[in-house]
Amino acid sequence: MDKSQKALALILNKVLSGVMNLSSEDIDKLSDKGYDIDLRVVRKRTKDEVEQVPFEDFKALVEKLTSFSSRDEASDFLLRTFETKKPVEQLARSLDIPILKQDKVETLRDKIIEATVGARIRSEAIKGKA
Repeated sequence: MDKSQKALALILNKVLSGVMNLSSEDIDKLSDKGYDIDLRVVRKRTKDEVEQVPFEDFKALVEKLTSFSSRDEASDFLLRTFETKKPVEQLARSLDIPILKQDKVETLRDKIIEATVGARIRSEAIKGKA
């Protein structure tokens, strides 16, 4: 088997795998002349490619978040710093914030802000410093 045959076998294997992952409804649609197959090539992400922030960096992030004078500044910082949900979840876990599976990234950002700058502002208000 030469290189092109191996590549073709790999491609056909991927197409077969995609067909095997179709739902029974999609399989039924394929027997209808009104439907067609549209192939899409997507890149799989490996675990190494997932955005990881070292734990030591979270300590510095928490100190910076706590130092902001308002929740809006902290929110802007989080928006600029993290583009995806995964590192926001990691930061929330480092703060021992309860995370629900259905929490969206905006909800997680709000929880982090309340646990950092929000807690500091509330504490200062209670002490009469605000």
